[in-house]
Parts: sequence; structure tokens; C-alpha cells
Amino acid sequence: MMTLAEALQRGAATPTAHVASPRRVPPVTVHVFSDPACPWCHIGAKRLQRAVRQYKRRYGQAAPLQLAWNPLLVDSDVSAAGEEVESYAARRWGLQSSAEWRARLSRSGLPEGAAFADWRTVPNTLLAAELVAIATDQGLADQAVDLLFTRTYEEGANISLLGELLDIGEALGMQRHELRRELTRSDSQVRAAVMERDAAAKQRLKINAIPHYIVCAGPNSRTKYSLNGAHQTSDLLGAMERVAKEELQAAGRDAAAVARAAGGQPAYGAALLKAAAGKPAGSNALFC
Repeated sequence: MMTLAEALQRGAATPTAHVASPRRVPPVTVHVFSDPACPWCHIGAKRLQRAVRQYKRRYGQAAPLQLAWNPLLVDSDVSAAGEEVESYAARRWGLQSSAEWRARLSRSGLPEGAAFADWRTVPNTLLAAELVAIATDQGLADQAVDLLFTRTYEEGANISLLGELLDIGEALGMQRHELRRELTRSDSQVRAAVMERDAAAKQRLKINAIPHYIVCAGPNSRTKYSLNGAHQTSDLLGAMERVAKEELQAAGRDAAAVARAAGGQPAYGAALLKAAAGKPAGSNALFC
């Protein structure tokens, strides 16, 4: 898997690579590795949202594009109740004041819609990661992530607390009592799955900084780009477009080879899209 920067250096990718027509755009998945406790992930999420909107405008609202939110818990030393920002900055980086850090984040985030208007707590996000996992099963992951960032950085909430997470779940349309039961279970399968994915990201993929993105066409994708850090919208959009274009080209080559072997003509249109989307997924694949 190459990084987008490597592809650009080799001339294999450009941020404005166009795919043909919307009906022929292959499925694209963006695996996002982030943590609501990471302020740069808040900025990164805003840039990613903008990239998704631009992709949909360019290729149609029906263009198959999926965000897959993966937990990567950045600091297990944060107390279960969270930590006040000033205390955290002193403990983690030895800063006497978090003012300069906050100002730098605000300057970077404000143009993206991440103002850091009211940020009080660095949360412990294990329960928040479980909430995102539950929301994923209900098709609500994007909304859950957005609310977690908004409540933490713009509205002064402490998402370490169960009550706050239950409020967010209710706002998403979840049943409060069912969510409480799941988040407080001692034998939670959701928690086990979160910890498994967190460990896989850190140990198998060697991701040690977030936000981190892997852009691909699903499990066993022939094309993958890895981007680390809160990349600009144009970088994220370019990676999505490049994956779609290269998957379409690869599917065309596959279809042409099949047609030649059968003595027929190359497949186009719906058959080409089917060829791009029909690769079998690995049975134990967690990511691309």
C-alpha cells in the first residue's frame, strides 16, 4: 500500500483525477482511524465531510462512497472521568498553559467549521468508541462521530460520562435504556470488538498518529492509499477519485481479459461496474 504522497511523486495519482460517468463509479471506502479525544481529528473530520460533499457533487449523490470509522484510542492514561484540558496539557506535554495550543488549533480549524468554541475536557473515549460501534450497526456512525466532536470541542461537554453519551444516543434516535444496558455490560461484545480493532490498527497496521485514512475499494482492493494527519480536503478528494479511477481501469482490464479468453468482446457499463465491485472479501479482513 503506497501513500498518496508516494503516488504523486511517481506520477501515479493526481488530486483531480476524474472518473468517467457517475453510473460507472466503483464503490470507494474511506477507513478513518480517529479518536474524539484528538482535536486534530475534529479538523480532519470537517475536511473529510467537505471532500465527501465535493465527491458526491461531482459524481452524483448515488455514487457509492462509504466512511468506515475505526477506533484508535490515543491515551489510555486519561482517567475514566476525563481530564481538564489545562491539566492534560501539563501532564502530556509539560505545557504551563494550553493557550497557544488552543489558538493554533482554532486558526487551523475555523475555516473548516471547527472553531473550538468551548473545549473544556480531554475525554476518556472508550465508551464513546463503543457508541460509534453501536451507531455503525444502525447506519448512524457519521452522525454519531459528528455529535461527539461537536459536543466535546464546540459545546463544552464531557463525553467520558455515561449520561452525556446516552443523551447523544437519544439525539440519534436510539433507545436510552437499551444503550445504557449495552454500554454498562461487563461482558460487552461491543467493547471486545472495539479493543480488537484498536489493537489491529496499532499493531498490524502500525498506525501511531491520527487522524489516519486508508482509501480503498473494499476488502482485497487492488488500489489503496494511506494518508496520515489532518490532510486538506483536496488530498482526501484526490485519493477517493484515484481509487475509483484505478479500480475502474483494473476492472476493464479484467473484463477484457475474460472476453478475450471467451472469444467475445470487452464488457462495459453495468458489467464493468459489476466486475469492479464483485471481488470476494477476505473472511477475516478488518480493513481494506
